Amino acid sequence: MTLSEFIEYVRGKEKTLVVFNPAPDSTLVADLTEYFSTQNVTVRGKQTASGEPGGVAVLRLDGEVLASVPTAQLTDLLDGGGLRETGVGIDDTDYHEILQHLKETTFTSSDKAEMVTISHEIEDRALRVNGGRLLAGFQQPEKLSDQGDRYSRLAGQSIDVHTFAVPGEPVDIDGVTHHAETAEEIERSWFVIFDGDGDDSYKTALLATEQAPNSFYGFWSDDPELVDSIGNYLEKAYLTPRPDGPTR
Repeated sequence: MTLSEFIEYVRGKEKTLVVFNPAPDSTLVADLTEYFSTQNVTVRGKQTASGEPGGVAVLRLDGEVLASVPTAQLTDLLDGGGLRETGVGIDDTDYHEILQHLKETTFTSSDKAEMVTISHEIEDRALRVNGGRLLAGFQQPEKLSDQGDRYSRLAGQSIDVHTFAVPGEPVDIDGVTHHAETAEEIERSWFVIFDGDGDDSYKTALLATEQAPNSFYGFWSDDPELVDSIGNYLEKAYLTPRPDGPTR
């Protein structure tokens, strides 16, 4: 898959959370809709003729049941959290049965500050781990130059740092391996991929494509298989030496 195909793959994995037979005065469906507003899930209520089952919600993907949980657990989730208010992804320790299936957060953003915040959280995670590989796409080299001090700090740790942008102004950051690539997907894509130094619990990725000037659609995810797949694609496409010469 190309970078844009990864985004379409995640878009196609939208799940449905069905709350069965909520009480007429219940706000649970609306509350869950708001709570999961950035997750790749649609929430809806369903009334059955028998009124059964009650107090149950079912998470589905393409007709397959992924999880069935008591609505009391969802109410507890709303009261106590689970989706991180700051940072990346979800903390599914206490609500594993349902949240384990919601590892991807999709977004449409014209707010670059929000995307910078997510990028910095992933970079900070790499600093905390102090190892592994970090792959970051900046579209234009001057955007990377603006982050020169930060990436110099990352490269000064035990992190294998690779950056990507279209050819342009020279990039010279100690310890950073920069790849100047003419590919359209490099020009359109903003990404930060961290392999967790091999630990699945630390793997994370942000990937977005520019749909219009300063308007992006994409996702961030803690799904280790998805993170690995994107990293493997970038390695094969841009890090592996090619017959026309190695990347820079």
